[in-house]
Amino acid sequence: MNSLPENFATNQQRLEEAKTERYRALQKIRTLCETGRRSLVVPFLMVNLQRNPALKKIRLWQLDAIMFDVSKYIAVKTIRRMRETIGDQSTVKDGYADLGWALADKDATVRITTWLYQLLEREKLTKFDLPEGFPLAMLYSTEPATAEQSN
Repeated sequence: MNSLPENFATNQQRLEEAKTERYRALQKIRTLCETGRRSLVVPFLMVNLQRNPALKKIRLWQLDAIMFDVSKYIAVKTIRRMRETIGDQSTVKDGYADLGWALADKDATVRITTWLYQLLEREKLTKFDLPEGFPLAMLYSTEPATAEQSN
């Protein structure tokens, strides 16, 4: 049977290995962004999260800071806005929100999708345009809705 000091040392070693894996992943993400391949960041993470569960502990603010070269303050503020948008009631503090939290289950994925969308809006990489006359134009339309329009 292992003694307590040996268990502690083994656990410490595992924690350091996990930290090193996260650091390597963040370095890879930085390289992707610096070489104009930011669009590959999410696919890289999704594939590697399956292979390496330690990456689930990467914090969202760290990703934002690396991908868009923003301060921790701005990155955490974006997480706060995401949580307000979706009405998130979890007890995780904004600065501690990580990939594992954002992808915890099917219902939780609204966190990551909303956060990614807000990053794109903040960086002016996308824009949400309402249709002309929205929402009143639909109320006063004199044309009957067809089956194609209602689907």
